[in-house]
Amino acid sequence: MRKWIALAALAALLACALAPNASFTEDRDTVLLARAIYALARNESYDTKLAIGTVAMNRVGSVWFADDLGDVLNEQHQFPIGRRYDAESLRAAHAVLAGRRALSPDALYYQSLAASQPRADAPLATVGGYAFYG
Repeated sequence: MRKWIALAALAALLACALAPNASFTEDRDTVLLARAIYALARNESYDTKLAIGTVAMNRVGSVWFADDLGDVLNEQHQFPIGRRYDAESLRAAHAVLAGRRALSPDALYYQSLAASQPRADAPLATVGGYAFYG
């Protein structure tokens, strides 16, 4: 009997060591937002990541866009969504989904400051390498 208990404990310990996050899962929206944030701002500051996430959530709350985050993020030519994300992008996604905002509710658009054809109107804010517009 002791041998089986010891074997079961060893198997459980080995499973935890090989898959430390096996019991932790993220919902679809969190992962999708983290992937979009990472695709746009992987080399940017945490504040920039929050700002990108804020634009996505501002769109969800706007009458001019879909009221589902997945639909907003998957809208053609709006948010690139890669297959990867990192811990900081995931943290920013969690913060934004929990209600934290880095920009005013009017910020519905973003553009890289390195864009070849910058917008003519003045941005509401500039955070990192991005300008944000209403």
